[in-house]
Amino acid sequence: MKYVQRDYVGKNVNFDQLQTLIANFFREEGFRVQCGKHPRGLLVQAKKGGIFRTILAENRSYTITIDGSHASFKIRMGIADWLTNLEPKALDPIFEAPMISFTETPEALWTYELEHHFWHYVETQIDLGIQ
Repeated sequence: MKYVQRDYVGKNVNFDQLQTLIANFFREEGFRVQCGKHPRGLLVQAKKGGIFRTILAENRSYTITIDGSHASFKIRMGIADWLTNLEPKALDPIFEAPMISFTETPEALWTYELEHHFWHYVETQIDLGIQ
């Protein structure tokens, strides 16, 4: 699976607040986080740091995109390379051809647990009303 997508209709969500909540979720889990804006939506990237990952040149990160309208939008979560440039032009591939941008990753229990926890958190926040 390249990425997981969830669609939301009729929620009227403030994207900036949602992006901040997602970034804070990953920070609280001990990830390094960066955020970007694109004309089509918002991006959050989160990766674990540490000497072991640096030695292995592990440059992959959880990559989350939010796009659509405030009332009808989708959130995608997958694994992609950590971006060094967050200018809108550099984000084009992720928003225009996400299947090419996201990479395969072996399924692991910790990945499943984090993803499950992430979706539960995001959906709870959306249901509470991010205005």
